[in-house]
Amino acid sequence: MFSRLGELFTDASLWIWKTIQLNLSWLLHIVMGGVVLGIFPATVSLFAITRKWLQGGRDEPFFSEYHHYYKKNFWKVNSLGWIYSSVGLFLWIDLYLVTQLKGIIALFSTVLILFILILYVFSFLYLFPYYVHFDQSFKRYLYQPFIITIISFKQNLILTIGLTMVGYLIYQMPGLIPFALGVMPAYWVMKVSMNRYKQLQVEMIGGES
Repeated sequence: MFSRLGELFTDASLWIWKTIQLNLSWLLHIVMGGVVLGIFPATVSLFAITRKWLQGGRDEPFFSEYHHYYKKNFWKVNSLGWIYSSVGLFLWIDLYLVTQLKGIIALFSTVLILFILILYVFSFLYLFPYYVHFDQSFKRYLYQPFIITIISFKQNLILTIGLTMVGYLIYQMPGLIPFALGVMPAYWVMKVSMNRYKQLQVEMIGGES
């Protein structure tokens, strides 16, 4: 019994240490890119490592792989990330402008833009796991996350619940920020996304889930 408890404690300690290392790597690479150019490639690399962990590669060293993925995808991921960000900024500006108006048309426009914003947020979340899971053209990376959002209501709900719990935990324990701010939500989004990809592949070939 004590031997089993020791193994569990060792595994938990290793998992926590790996999580801290990965989160610090994420923060370091954001800074390396001057924040503005570092945030998207650092985050995609974070998702690439969490995907590897979910596939059973948790015990393998990851820093060199993380850094290689960061450099290899630096400009492509920045292009995708800032295109998405520009769309988001455009939607926020539209929302602000319509809320300054009055009348039924303004109300309808506000509801419509809010709905599009919700789809946009989920699409942005799906962009990162989709990018590291599939080798696609630049164009497909722009629109496929949006399609996945539309056909994945259940997964969207699961993502929302999980990320809300993670956000609440970090809010209550801000000391976690340097150690788990990126890893915890990325791991959850990657896990939900990979399960969804498996379901979609089964549905496409007509098998059973």
